[in-house]
Amino acid sequence: MTGDEVRGAHVLRAVVEVIAERGLEAATMRNVAAAAKISLAQVQYYFRSKDELVAAAFQHVTQLFDLKLATVDLSGSPRRVLRQALELWLPLDDSRARDARVWLAFSAAAATSPALKEIAAATDNELRIAFARLLDAAAAEGELPDVTDTETEAALLLAVVDGLVVQGLALPEDLRPSFLSDSLDAHLGRLFTA
Repeated sequence: MTGDEVRGAHVLRAVVEVIAERGLEAATMRNVAAAAKISLAQVQYYFRSKDELVAAAFQHVTQLFDLKLATVDLSGSPRRVLRQALELWLPLDDSRARDARVWLAFSAAAATSPALKEIAAATDNELRIAFARLLDAAAAEGELPDVTDTETEAALLLAVVDGLVVQGLALPEDLRPSFLSDSLDAHLGRLFTA
């Protein structure tokens, strides 16, 4: 890895920190430079505009999430594997709450930004496919007797998780873990047989 790659990654980490603490609107080139403790010219060396900077940061965040997803142990039952994967999203602790705030900021901006919309759509599609494959495995084992369309169920599962993230972040921190775990278990309980 060259020094340029390290500094570029440092800029992306700074963008994510600014967004986590102050929101996407605060992710200006100047604020990112200050957070990264570098000059504005250095930020502009890597990213010519705020739009380019934000799109690169969103792509960076999705890659980091993919790395987390790769840590899920796939050897268990489909329900357990699916639950472990979904828990990575939920704001169950400070780190995941920070990640969830960043993800929500990007997701909201994707509604009006073509570049972010493309990244969000690709990421959501990959997740729906992965969830559908896990649901297919569960169906093959007879664990999903009432599910006939795993593609649609995967899309609904992603929507449930998105909703839980929003609701979880609105709760006081001490109430968040039990609400999120209980709600996720209730939804999975509707899908899977005991």
